[in-house]
Amino acid sequence: MLTLERQLGIMEYIKENKKATVSELAEKYFNSEATIRRDLDALQFQGVIKRTYGGAVWLEGLDSEIPLYMREGEMRQEKEKIAQLAADMVKNGDVIILDSSSTTHEMVKYLRGKKNITVLTNGAKTALSLANLHISVFSTGGKLRENSLSYIGDIAKATVKNFCANKMFFSCRAISSTYGLMDSSIEEAELRRYMMAQSQSSILLCSDDKFEQSSFYHICDINRINCLVTNCQPPASILNLINEYDVQIVTP
Repeated sequence: MLTLERQLGIMEYIKENKKATVSELAEKYFNSEATIRRDLDALQFQGVIKRTYGGAVWLEGLDSEIPLYMREGEMRQEKEKIAQLAADMVKNGDVIILDSSSTTHEMVKYLRGKKNITVLTNGAKTALSLANLHISVFSTGGKLRENSLSYIGDIAKATVKNFCANKMFFSCRAISSTYGLMDSSIEEAELRRYMMAQSQSSILLCSDDKFEQSSFYHICDINRINCLVTNCQPPASILNLINEYDVQIVTP
């Protein structure tokens, strides 16, 4: 098992069980306790868990953030389906905005072959991937967040305000029928609102593990989005609001 794959598994195990010991993780993943300790140290450095004597516990804070490289490994098949559906919505000649989420980054490879499209993004990794496809790309610039490889702050906001896009594609940390769309980062949430204001259509990419969950900071209410692209039908509590607000829903 590769190191990243093992660490993702450890992270999910601790998240589900709230805590774990080094010995049980070593037995579960058939690795030495020394290797598991290094994995836990790496996860603690990323702010995902907290090390304890003989093990680790999950960080429960709503503002805790999973690093981008780890988010890219979560719900991989579901994100692939969502990304492909979203990319199909991009038409030749479109100006689009992509946020820095792992799901919108998955869209990039499906944009190959689109003609005369222009993309604005605050995702450093997304910008590089777009450039490799020779797609016209603009970066917001701004302060770079290490965990998410995203640009934030006043410079990013000022850049976004100079653009007018046909479509904006974005994700969130959680979506709730009570609290709407939420994220773990205040700066990311605020920038997404700027992006929505500069777009004719706001399209949320959201896997089903985020339904009826909570996070730290409010992005917007469900009625502020135009379309939800997801891997399956949301629960009735969210679906009722989507229908009430006439939000389009796209599923495989």
